[in-house]
Amino acid sequence: MNAKQKWILAAAGLILLLVIAGFGYQELKEEAQRQELKTLEEKQEASGKDDGEGKDDGEEDKTESEEEETQQEEKEPVAAPDFTVWDKDGKEVHLLELLDGKPGVLNFWTSKCPPCKEEMPEFQEVYEEMGEEIQFIMLDGVGCMGETEESGKAYVEEQGFTFPVYYDLEMDAVMTYGIQAFPTTFFIDKDGNLAAGRTGILTKELLQQGIELIK
Repeated sequence: MNAKQKWILAAAGLILLLVIAGFGYQELKEEAQRQELKTLEEKQEASGKDDGEGKDDGEEDKTESEEEETQQEEKEPVAAPDFTVWDKDGKEVHLLELLDGKPGVLNFWTSKCPPCKEEMPEFQEVYEEMGEEIQFIMLDGVGCMGETEESGKAYVEEQGFTFPVYYDLEMDAVMTYGIQAFPTTFFIDKDGNLAAGRTGILTKELLQQGIELIK
């Protein structure tokens, strides 16, 4: 299994969620590294792996029309659900207007989350390299894990991060995406469709590989 196969399908809430309360920091970090993730492309490829396997001699293959219908279903894009959050100046904004036709990286974090704090410098590096072509949406889960808008802003200022940060003051984004563990990251293509997602720490290499899927 290659590196790109380390992405799980982020469609319809099928992302593997780790419950923070059940894991210590080290266990969470190790579990994040063990996760086997799939891309939408892999799901499509998997449909062709079982050709003829497990079939009786008298069993008929699918008709061409059935195969075409299956392929169409597998290729159906999944639109990234919209939500309302607030920018650092207190302005209300929505996901779709933030994307504005660009591919996007949507990261859920809090300043109370050690794994989040471990990966955020990597996000800053990639943002400095690719921020012109990829929309970064670093979303602070206010209300989760004891996070407040003040603690989130203080952490960003202290660390000197320059990527765009938004605050989920009403937990609209967290509930819309069913977030149960931090960090969680989604990759959204230029058409506003979910391409992949992952719960757990992303290294710079994995972040770059995720971005390759939506460029």
